[in-house]
Amino acid sequence: MANNASLTPAEISWQLHHLPALERDAFIAAHYLGQPVAWKTRFFDAIDWGAGSVLQFSFLQRGWHRHSRLDNPIYAYIDIEQHPETRSLRRGRRIDLEGTIKGVDFVTGITLTLDRFEILPVNFLDRFVISSDSRY
Repeated sequence: MANNASLTPAEISWQLHHLPALERDAFIAAHYLGQPVAWKTRFFDAIDWGAGSVLQFSFLQRGWHRHSRLDNPIYAYIDIEQHPETRSLRRGRRIDLEGTIKGVDFVTGITLTLDRFEILPVNFLDRFVISSDSRY
């Protein structure tokens, strides 16, 4: 198994797919929860789940990797009052995340407790990726 700090969301999902179903929870607790990560992602969506200005943001792993798939979402809770720059995010925007793994759900994805996130400047390639129809 690879070093946990360098694991991607796709690799975590791939590892879990190869475990017996009843062994996954113990494996997640022993190998992933509380592990620090730094992931390159793209913004996907934000959901108001009824906690005031704290929204659930979802991200997808950026780039193409050996085990990459589009169904390995990453979730984090961000207070949009403390981070007003998140209000203008469009789907596809590059964002670097740093934090610790708070939860891994085999079906829905990985939840992080963020220490830091950085919204990267738009580059030439981003103009083709960012959707104009998904602004929060």
